[in-house]
Amino acid sequence: MPAKNRINLVVSDRTRDQLSELQNRLDSSSLTDTIKRSIELMDFISQSTLKGEDIVLRGPNGDETKLQVLY
Repeated sequence: MPAKNRINLVVSDRTRDQLSELQNRLDSSSLTDTIKRSIELMDFISQSTLKGEDIVLRGPNGDETKLQVLY
């Protein structure tokens, strides 16, 4: 089993509200799970863009929007 590390975060009320809303939308079991899933997604996006790949969002009508990642 991989080692686990505890961290403490101080966030604004707005960020806490965003995390709670995201947790509900994802039907996530905990804020920790929500944060881990968010980190995994950002890791995927950043690795893809570093390789020169585009991240494209396609709407239900077929319109495409290229995701602009700001670092």
